[in-house]
Amino acid sequence: MTARTLAWTSFIAIAAFVLMAANRLTVLDPVENVTLNVTSPMQTGLSSLTRPVADWVNNITDAGALSDENRRLREENERLTNELARAREEAIQQQSAEDLNAVKQQFPDDVFLASNVVSRDSSNARAIIAIDSGSGDGVREGMIVVSEGRSLVGTVTKTFDDYSWITLITDPKSAVSAIVQESRSDGVVSGNYDGSLVMDFVGQGAAVKVGDFVTTSGVGGRYPSGIVIGRIADVQKTDQDLFQKVHVDHLASLSKLERVLVLTSFEPRTLEKPE
Repeated sequence: MTARTLAWTSFIAIAAFVLMAANRLTVLDPVENVTLNVTSPMQTGLSSLTRPVADWVNNITDAGALSDENRRLREENERLTNELARAREEAIQQQSAEDLNAVKQQFPDDVFLASNVVSRDSSNARAIIAIDSGSGDGVREGMIVVSEGRSLVGTVTKTFDDYSWITLITDPKSAVSAIVQESRSDGVVSGNYDGSLVMDFVGQGAAVKVGDFVTTSGVGGRYPSGIVIGRIADVQKTDQDLFQKVHVDHLASLSKLERVLVLTSFEPRTLEKPE
């Protein structure tokens, strides 16, 4: 080994020993601090430049996760809503069946055919509905139709094999012989274009008042007696008129009917006048 090589090897070894000792004694901390002070602004600048990109990537990731969560919640909400709707419909159908059984028990001598409303006339000139029972089911023209609560709905006016048309009591062409239950005063209940009912030909001296029940009288043979039409809502009378004008509220909500009962055990008839 030459003298120059020996000198360089000794220098490197001594320098290494000095650096190690200095590091142990934290002599180089000021140098490190200087280095950090020099590089810190550069690091901060690079961080500021890259932060928007990092935030954008994070936002995309969060938005994707949030979208998936919203979709899952919407699907769950739809499922629960459908289950609730099905449960309500089952309850309604069950109640309808119970109402029908109650009617049959209340009137054991009558035979009813339960039918669904499948169409309505949308014009103001007529008040008619169609049901899903027809001549093939034993429905005949002139048969009486009542609600599930056994309030008068109307009359079968046209039949086909699998469906029939019903003229409601609120139709302007409808007229029903009626009687006030409490006073036994008679008259004729007819429909109006606005969907209301009026009882005409009630004498001036007839004792009728708001709240009295109006039922079919059975006069004429077209309707059985005792079917409830409605209750008196208003009475108008003046000394100049021969008759009182009695407004009647029908009990059945005719615009919302979904099911009706056709009274198949009653055969309507028209009484012929003597010559």
